[in-house]
Amino acid sequence: MANLSAAPKYVWSPTHYNNGADFVYSDATTQPLFELLSLQSGERVVDMGCGTGELTRRLQELTGEEGLVLGVDASESMLEKAKINGIKNLFCCDLQRLVIPDGFKEWTGTFDAVFTNSTLHWCKQDPHGPVKAARSLLKPGGRFVGEFCGHMSGLGIRGAFSQVLKRRGIEPADPWYFPLPADYAKASHTRSS
Repeated sequence: MANLSAAPKYVWSPTHYNNGADFVYSDATTQPLFELLSLQSGERVVDMGCGTGELTRRLQELTGEEGLVLGVDASESMLEKAKINGIKNLFCCDLQRLVIPDGFKEWTGTFDAVFTNSTLHWCKQDPHGPVKAARSLLKPGGRFVGEFCGHMSGLGIRGAFSQVLKRRGIEPADPWYFPLPADYAKASHTRSS
């Protein structure tokens, strides 16, 4: 695993995430994604926002011994858990501003697929950054498959939560980005200079 000292400081609890958001890894949620991804043995795939590596491990199974799987996440603590879960190739980076560390740079533009699950809605600062990152990692004709919360997701819950916090004198945070499909479609077809 790359040196994580220069990585952004996003602190997540792997235990709380796996216990509280286990629906993220459920077959009902992930099976359609894996079908779209259609990985073959020997392929190379990046898991953007790999977290604790639960799905990254499944990607490793699908690509087999001949394949290569790279996990990227913005949280060192989540990556430490992914390493414990048997994920071999990992580095820490904010996907909105992808910086590929030494030791991984030669892999740029060599991946058959980029996969992301329940990550893009956290990329509010630069929502198109992960799309640019995926393009830089994929070889020509590569596939980008992802799942994220879309426009209006959880609006009622977020509104109620915000009101409760305000009544208690706490300024609510809204760290999420819930785009319309056209927002990402535009980013995926626009080349940056």
